[in-house]
Amino acid sequence: MSYGLEPGDQLILPFAEKEYLDVARTARIFGVGITTVYRLIRAYSRCGHAAIKLVTYRPKARKRVLYSSIVGFCNFLRAKHGIPDRRPKLDHPVLRHRDEDLLPFPLSDTIYSAEALRALGHVDLRPLMHLIEEGRFEAYQLGPEFPWRISRSSFRRFLDETRDRKFTSLRSFSDSRRL
Repeated sequence: MSYGLEPGDQLILPFAEKEYLDVARTARIFGVGITTVYRLIRAYSRCGHAAIKLVTYRPKARKRVLYSSIVGFCNFLRAKHGIPDRRPKLDHPVLRHRDEDLLPFPLSDTIYSAEALRALGHVDLRPLMHLIEEGRFEAYQLGPEFPWRISRSSFRRFLDETRDRKFTSLRSFSDSRRL
């Protein structure tokens, strides 16, 4: 009785770790929970483009996500919402970007729509939607039913520019007395 490989037998190796991530790390990259990652996978796999690909190794085993599909999904978000790619260039094509660099802008530079509405003094989402559609600041959604994520630095720039424009358009008290 021999347990060695016979000619024609296929050697089954585990997945290469550099090509796949576990679902928990994928959730940390996107800044969401594990169940939300599964919702994203289901939502985008129906429409066919920019889908995050889930790989099931065995039925009861941990699920893995194809790394290139995460990168492709983040590139899709960047292109869909007109956000420039500011990731640092890689020295070699085999290397990967840091997890923080994959999204259109880092999670540390992100505010949500509720915080932006408070800063603008609005309660309704429509004025914020108009500003996003006009491209006043950078924003994206992970999916159609997900909240907007807004770049804190671009939103701050927008507020500073708006405040400066309003201030320079006001006439001074001495100018109005001469009229």
